[in-house]
Amino acid sequence: MFKEYSEKVFIPKVEEDVLSYWQSHNIFEKSLQHRKDAPTYIFNEGPPTANGRPGIHHVLSRTIKDIVNLYKSMKGYQVPRKAGWDTHGLPVEIAVEKKLGLTQKNEIETFGIEKFNNACRELVNEHIEMADGWRKLTDRMGYWLDLDNAYITYKNEYIESVWWAIKTIFDKGLIYKSFKIVPQSPTIETPLSSHELSQAYKDVRDPNCYIKVKVTSSPKASIRNAELVIWTTTPWTLISNVAAAVGEDIDYVLVKNSRQIKSGEEKTELVNDLVLAKSRISALEGEYEILDTFKGSEIVGTTYEQIFSFLDLEPKKYTDVLSLLPGDFVSTEDGSGIVHMAPAFGQDDYDMSKKFKLPVINPVTPGGKFKDGIGEFTGRPVKTFTYGDGHVEEGVDKDVVIALKQMDKIYRSTNDYLHSYPHCWRTDNPVIYYARESWFINSPSYKEDMVALNKTINWQPPEIGAGRFGNWLEDVKEWSLSRDRFWGTPLPIWVSEDGKDMLAVGSISELLEGIYEHPNGEKVPAKSIENELDLHRPFVDRIIFEKNGKVYRRTPEIIDVWFDSGS
Repeated sequence: MFKEYSEKVFIPKVEEDVLSYWQSHNIFEKSLQHRKDAPTYIFNEGPPTANGRPGIHHVLSRTIKDIVNLYKSMKGYQVPRKAGWDTHGLPVEIAVEKKLGLTQKNEIETFGIEKFNNACRELVNEHIEMADGWRKLTDRMGYWLDLDNAYITYKNEYIESVWWAIKTIFDKGLIYKSFKIVPQSPTIETPLSSHELSQAYKDVRDPNCYIKVKVTSSPKASIRNAELVIWTTTPWTLISNVAAAVGEDIDYVLVKNSRQIKSGEEKTELVNDLVLAKSRISALEGEYEILDTFKGSEIVGTTYEQIFSFLDLEPKKYTDVLSLLPGDFVSTEDGSGIVHMAPAFGQDDYDMSKKFKLPVINPVTPGGKFKDGIGEFTGRPVKTFTYGDGHVEEGVDKDVVIALKQMDKIYRSTNDYLHSYPHCWRTDNPVIYYARESWFINSPSYKEDMVALNKTINWQPPEIGAGRFGNWLEDVKEWSLSRDRFWGTPLPIWVSEDGKDMLAVGSISELLEGIYEHPNGEKVPAKSIENELDLHRPFVDRIIFEKNGKVYRRTPEIIDVWFDSGS
């Protein structure tokens, strides 16, 4: 039964002989047929992304998977193994952008969504089928897998199954659209979900500054001619400052601070009356004398001058602007104990805008650049970004600090503050927290069920389930489901033109009940174009519904690829 080899056996040739024998005699298929009446252990491969050639990490993960499959086979199970291909999302889009020489989201729109998505489809097909790609690796590993009947996430039938899941969740009232602070990846102009950031923090060195702003009024008489010390590691957000927070039970001090500033060969002595947390006096330079001590509650309502004057804060409408407000999130572990607030760029800040009369002003585009009207910062990126073609645009932080120095509003600053900062998992660029509308799944509403189910899983090693993944479940956030991109499963929600009603589509048959609008404006029953159906943008965007005297159009977003591949 076994072939004998001479002592001069050439192992690579033996490998080729074995693989050839398996393929010519359909050994994998026969192994399944031989066990047709045995208990079944079904394996659907968690899909690798077909955006490039396979790497050594795929060999490692597949080896681990195969150990389980082979063990179950040896225990007498029939083990069908179905391949799968993850074909949507940013990994594919970014590869196609590079191939086509596109670097900005608007360039894709100019190029054409249909042409771009066709290029994405061609790319993944090329990588799935290429002779020296995935098929060859699968065979060379001796990794038995049904590649001919693989599930592919861009296929209509797969998208339909995802739509069914989304509609089921929607019908339970767990999908909603809301204006919230979300992590935004600026160079690809789309929101990200919290789980996409979990492993995407980096230690970086950034500018940070202590600024001093003049008090304009205060219930505390002793500080009416003083300056407030405010600290930030994101100087660019100071342009959008609308208020500051203090801890009501924290001890604050008014100090007379004397220090010498060196400019060239000359030294100048500066004396300032400053307000900051008592436990943060160590942040001061030079000598100081404490003139007064008080609780934060005593200075709530103190107002100060606007840091930058680019924005109209509408003080008559928003009566709490440019004032000190009580915040239970204020810490004295670092900084000054007075927290700057820009509600468009931070969750605590945004929550305070709902609690008090504060505007949410966002002078930054989804691409992370300042809009018109922000003086010398107009059109510039808030952080340093590297684009798809390799060019780098410097962020404004350092220049914001320079501008503040020119206005005599900098107490002190450095350019090398080391801290952990989130980055986009695909572009490696800094993420910004950004106020915007997005679609969410209310994951916390069924957290207890997920925690209970997680405890039934036989995790290996156990500390993964009880530790990293279990901890994530315990602190699960709303899932930011929607993405402002092109190549992916379209979010199957149609919204009435008046914005008051919405419906979810969970199947192709439901979709075909709609009306198809040709690009030339002609309307025909969607059923009439069934044979041409493609459940991607822009095709699916052209299908509308008319119900109860209203016209419903699809919301333009696609969904998070992690939902796609996990369905």
